[in-house]
Amino acid sequence: MNPLPPPSRLVSEKLGLPAGRSRGFHVVWGPHGVSQWVLEALCPLLEGAAKVYWVDAANRFDAHGFAKAAQVLGLDPRATLSRVHLARTFNAFQLAALVAGKLPRLPVAPVVLADPLAPFYDADLALEDARRAFDRLRFGLADVPGPVLVLLVDRPAPPDRGFFSALLLDQAQTVTRISGTATALAEVPRGSGPPPSVGISATGRISGTGLPVLEN
Repeated sequence: MNPLPPPSRLVSEKLGLPAGRSRGFHVVWGPHGVSQWVLEALCPLLEGAAKVYWVDAANRFDAHGFAKAAQVLGLDPRATLSRVHLARTFNAFQLAALVAGKLPRLPVAPVVLADPLAPFYDADLALEDARRAFDRLRFGLADVPGPVLVLLVDRPAPPDRGFFSALLLDQAQTVTRISGTATALAEVPRGSGPPPSVGISATGRISGTGLPVLEN
């Protein structure tokens, strides 16, 4: 068997794939495109009976890009895509209800929560309503029985909402920083604040994202 590429090794470690039974809450933080980077890294991990729940909080799930990545790896795109159980939410309340209400009742499988802060930065959402929904989301994450990988996207937070990302980072067991400009990946301890970038070599790029494939 060929060794997994570095992005897939990272995702495998965080989500416990292919078994996916251990609990845990991890964050991968990076530029726009990080969700697609992780989605394509999942491809070689979804052979056999493995499955994953993918919660798309920003309506950016790219099934076509995923299918192309599977095809490049010699996998059946349709079969591989069928193992990604997709849920889209369109506002903060739907996201919080899904995480706190539905996910804990589903059969245990790894969960990827893609760009969950996007709906909380909505200018039309009152701050108090955002706080209430975010608290439900944050506490609901603790009840999810399988491993959870949260994908945070680099974007400016509204002046009164920067604490949302800080709370998620503090709650995570690990935070992994991916940089598409510095070609860097670094993992930092929980609660240590914004992760630094540590340069490592790159040998290519994930198709369609512009983000680097990283090698140790």
